[in-house]
Formats: sequence, C-alpha cells, structure tokens
Amino acid sequence: MVEKTVVIVGMTGSMGSQALEVIKKMGSFRVLAGTYHSSFDKAQSLAKEYAVEKLICTKDGYEELEAFLEQRRPDIVMVCIPGFASLPVTLKALRTSRRVLLASKEALVCGGWLVKETMKETSCELIPLDSEHSAVMQLYEPSVEGILLTSSGGALRDWKLEDLDRAKPEDVLRHPVWKMGKRITIDSATMVNKGFEVLEACELFQLQASQVEVLIHREGLVHAAVFLKDGTIKMHLGFPDMRVPIAYGLTYPDRRYEHRKWPNFAETQLRFQQVEKCRYPAFYLAYEIENDYAKRTAYNAADEVCVEAFLQGRIRFTDIARVVAKVVEKVEGTPRDLQDLKDVDEESRKLAEEVIEWL
Repeated sequence: MVEKTVVIVGMTGSMGSQALEVIKKMGSFRVLAGTYHSSFDKAQSLAKEYAVEKLICTKDGYEELEAFLEQRRPDIVMVCIPGFASLPVTLKALRTSRRVLLASKEALVCGGWLVKETMKETSCELIPLDSEHSAVMQLYEPSVEGILLTSSGGALRDWKLEDLDRAKPEDVLRHPVWKMGKRITIDSATMVNKGFEVLEACELFQLQASQVEVLIHREGLVHAAVFLKDGTIKMHLGFPDMRVPIAYGLTYPDRRYEHRKWPNFAETQLRFQQVEKCRYPAFYLAYEIENDYAKRTAYNAADEVCVEAFLQGRIRFTDIARVVAKVVEKVEGTPRDLQDLKDVDEESRKLAEEVIEWL
C-alpha cells in the first residue's frame, strides 16, 4: 500500500497528539511535518517518537507552513489549531492537498462561505473531525429533515446557578467526559463550543440552525442523530474517544482502525435533557447570528479573548457570556473576503478588551 503523506497543523495539542498515535497504529501514512506554537520540547519529543520529518513553529505566523504546503503538496492536511487562525490555514490547505481533516470549528464559523467557495475551485475533500459532525456525516442521507448534536454540558453542569460566579479555571477544566485543550474545555462549560458546532453543522450539511437540535447527554455515548422524513431516527453511538473519528477521517471511506470495544447495553441508560438558557446563554446566541458572518466572527473573537482573560483571573466565568453578547451586539458589517473577516476579528478583539475593562 502506497504511503499517504500527512501534515498536522497543531501537532502538540490533544487532537494532533492523538492523530500521531492513530497513524502509528495503522501504518501506511508518513508525517511530513507538524506545527507547534510554543511547546518546542513536546514537539521534539513527538517528532522523535513518531518519525515526524519536519517541525514548523507558528508562533510568529504561518508563512513557513504555507510555503511548505505549496512546495510539498501533501495528501492530507489535518487542521486542529483553535481560533480564527484556522481559517486562512484551512483555505491554504484546501488549495494544496487532496483532503483536509478539519478539527477547528472556527474556520467554518467565521468563513464558511469562503471555505465552500474554495472547495468548489479545487478537488479537495473536507472531512470534519468533531465527533458529532463525523457522526452526522456517517448517518447522513438525502431524506434528513434535521439533526441532533449532543453535549456533555461541561464541568459546571451540576453547579447551582448562583455559584457559577465563583468558578475558578481549575473547576472549569475538569471536563466530565472528554480530555481536551483548555479553550475547548472552557467553551464546553459555557457551551459556546456547541454554538460553534451548530453553525458548523449548517455549513457542512446545508441546514438551517432551526434544523439543528442540541440536547445534553451525560453518558457521552450518543454523538449525534439524524431525523429522516419517514419518521426514522438513526443514532451514532460510541465511546468518547477522538481517535475513532480521526482514524475514519484518515481512511475514509474505509474503516481500517481496530478498536474492538463497545458499550454494554444491558447496563447502559441513555438520557437526554434540554439545554437551560439561564445556564448557557452564550450557546443560544449562535442561533440568533446564523446568517451574519460579521457577528459570527465577533462571537469567536470575543470568546477567544474572554477565555484567556478568565484563565488569567481577569474576569469571572459568568462574564464570558456577558462580554461575548455585548461584542456581538456592537459589531456590524458584511464581510466580502478574508481581509474583511480579519478586520472584523481584530475590531472584535479590541471591543472585547474594552468591555472587559468596563466590567
């Protein structure tokens, strides 16, 4: 079997590290390069363990990565860096590779139309790596009327509402189901992450936000469901293990990854509950900005700033939703291209800092 070449953008993060494990287990892939931001020692260690041929530091920008993609034209680029930076990287990857595995929700949240336009201009495939969107992709058929995405509810799902103000970063980072990076773990607690996923699903599957339902599912076994027009419901179940959707994305449409472990249904209960608006106000904001790319970009930018401010102890956990809503309210415009989105992103970050100062 001919080896396929892979570049992993964000190799030292949770998704990138797990991708290396999967690639080593399956074989038939060669990692041409992996990027890191500041974790040089970890990057070196991973490169040595998994035979990564080149390390690229992105702390000062992505120019070296973009030049490398132009020169080497890999079969697969895996994009798993958080934030707005994932959008230009995704656009470049779509133009220089055969398949993009997208773990970064923000690329579609901020610039979904640009991603889709670029895909039309190339023959590159785009495959989502989120467990929920990977699940929908596997279940999807033309008669889908709507979909269900599940959520853990995050680390504070059982806290009393009046106690959320005093939540510390160490409280929020104790995710009850998944092991993930800091930003996405905090975004799970506010459910901004799930708001991103609603918007991402609309872009991937040509849906309206009203067709995307979200319920809290504590067991973490059902990742998604699709509702078909004849009344049939198909659900995708599996343990919360990101190696499975990563492997599926690498080998699609085949399944070559072996992980023979299944839930014991005799001892399993599947429970679902509504998402409380009073507990997760920032999540519901995503439905209000469905068709406004400027506000969607502001939604992401303000959240990025707020998560960092919360980790630094500058704001309270409950301030995140307040600041995001204020910034989204203030930002207006109709972005025409990537530069317009960059301008909105920069403006939104400044606004978020101003709002934080006013708190």
